[in-house]
Amino acid sequence: MLMMAGGMLAQPVPVPAAHPAPHPTPKMTWAGADLYRNAIRLIDERQYEKAVLLFDQVVREKGARLEGALYWKAYALRRLGKNTEALSTLGELATGYPSSRWKNDAKALEVEIRQPAPASQDDEELKLLALNGLVQNEPESAVPLLEKILASGKSSPRMKQRALYVLAQSRNGRARELVAQYARGGANPDLQLTAIDYLGAVATPEATRALGEIYQGSNDAAVKRMALQGMARARDKATLLQIVKAEADLEFKKEAIRQLGRTDAAEMLKELYRTETDHGVRVTVVAALGDYGKPGVLVELARVEKDAGMKKEIVRRLSNMRSKEAQAYLVELLQE
Repeated sequence: MLMMAGGMLAQPVPVPAAHPAPHPTPKMTWAGADLYRNAIRLIDERQYEKAVLLFDQVVREKGARLEGALYWKAYALRRLGKNTEALSTLGELATGYPSSRWKNDAKALEVEIRQPAPASQDDEELKLLALNGLVQNEPESAVPLLEKILASGKSSPRMKQRALYVLAQSRNGRARELVAQYARGGANPDLQLTAIDYLGAVATPEATRALGEIYQGSNDAAVKRMALQGMARARDKATLLQIVKAEADLEFKKEAIRQLGRTDAAEMLKELYRTETDHGVRVTVVAALGDYGKPGVLVELARVEKDAGMKKEIVRRLSNMRSKEAQAYLVELLQE
């Protein structure tokens, strides 16, 4: 979870009046996503100086999490008491990305920096403790309050994430509607990804249907990837299989296969291996079967595989598996 802290008040930083030309939609890479997550983790651990360095790297690479990186860089600078730099970074976000989904959070952070008596970190910790108490005792009765927290511009991203968590624990219909609503977007991208993750944990028919719709309706690589993970968490094999068969983008097709492997869908993967013609996709199927401990299926595929390269890939996977079936087949190969 993300930490809020107090800091020193700084003088306002002038914001340029002219907006630059619109930026092209950045491309998301798995490496860039990992870098961003690592920076968020450093904020969780209150290692703000290190977090700033990583967020700077995300900004330089101009990845899909660039706007979030600018917000969290300002957040970390605020926690370091570097309010002038924090405001300058928020100005960069406001002028460079005026339609950013981080706009409301950035405005709230700017108000916090500029106000004469900023809220202390202890104040937010008390509120988080209160939310934790609701999780343990009365999650059902807290829905209106949680909805208010989510809608308020004064609530920090950390508070909103915790509010979503409480809602995800509830069986209240309105609570589940709210989680699905935030999973579909509208708030900052980090909050959307959190809500998508919670949909996978809820695993109701409505939640799994929403995950499929979110995947199909989004162009954001991180959103699509989280939706696939949510489907796997909900063990929605049917939708994952449909995506594998219909997806034209090979990277997402392979990611759907990897997530399908998490659902114990050995028979589906075996059939995919037999019907797919793309070498890379077939290699991904073999990897999924190996990663999720299906030596028997791999041995079955190896026995009938005519392609020398693919058979070598299957045997390589089997050689890394500690199972009697795998070892027996390797011995059999040596005796041929």
